[in-house]
Amino acid sequence: MEHPAEPFNSHSGHTTPADGGHAPSPTPAGHLLRVGTMVWGAVVVAMGILIIVVNQAGLNLDAGQTAMWLLLGAGVAMVAGGAVNLLQRK
Repeated sequence: MEHPAEPFNSHSGHTTPADGGHAPSPTPAGHLLRVGTMVWGAVVVAMGILIIVVNQAGLNLDAGQTAMWLLLGAGVAMVAGGAVNLLQRK
């Protein structure tokens, strides 16, 4: 199935666009990721790595303080990324 959101035609075995026209073209290759998506992805990866390292090494970290530092870093990265994006658009 090429486009999962399109209705399925069980008689012909292939999908057809809902409006009867041609299938929409794929998104352009120059589409950039949003800063927030990158930052939150990095936060989730960092938390996962920290959990694995702490459990495997037998370390004792304060979860609340570690989460606060991660969120502070995420906030700074989002503000900085937004500022850079704003300056590039001008």
